[in-house]
Amino acid sequence: METTPIKLTPANENTPNTAQSSSSSRLSSAKPMSSSLKEKLKRSRHSFRSPLGVVKRLKIEDDSQPQTSQPGDRETDTDVHRDDMREQRDCSHHTAEPAQKDLIQRCEELRKAVKEKSETLRRLKMAKMYREKNDLTQLQRLVDKWRSCAQSVLCELQSELTSEGKQVSLSQFIDSLGLDDKILHFDRTEEDFTDN
Repeated sequence: METTPIKLTPANENTPNTAQSSSSSRLSSAKPMSSSLKEKLKRSRHSFRSPLGVVKRLKIEDDSQPQTSQPGDRETDTDVHRDDMREQRDCSHHTAEPAQKDLIQRCEELRKAVKEKSETLRRLKMAKMYREKNDLTQLQRLVDKWRSCAQSVLCELQSELTSEGKQVSLSQFIDSLGLDDKILHFDRTEEDFTDN
């Protein structure tokens, strides 16, 4: 960025004539805006939205490009357009009140319907999860696995136990533990498990 030297005047020379001449010399020797500053001003001008009906624009003089259009032309177009939009809004405001009430009521109805449907969907997902969790084929496999483990443990324990020097029968051992024959698939006549 370019800098321009500032001419300092001694304090005793500050008379109204010298002050006036120094201010005019400052204005005439004002430094030109850099291109980056011009770009920033242009961007800020385009992004600025005024709440007022009249648009105030920053005037940026670009030395490299001559101006071809009048700045007032664009402002009047914008002002007319804004006035038209404002009139349309005012006219539609009176007719839109019943329509807005209908829309608000419809929106509330839709919210209630969505809430009911989401609750139904949640319940269906819960039912599906319980059905998948309690899949009968999977439960049957687990029961069969438990039964085979229990049968093998009973056989090992029965072979290790002896009562008064002789080995205890499997039916006596199951009776002493209080287990149900049907759960273990135990056949008392054969003294063996039926699904071995």
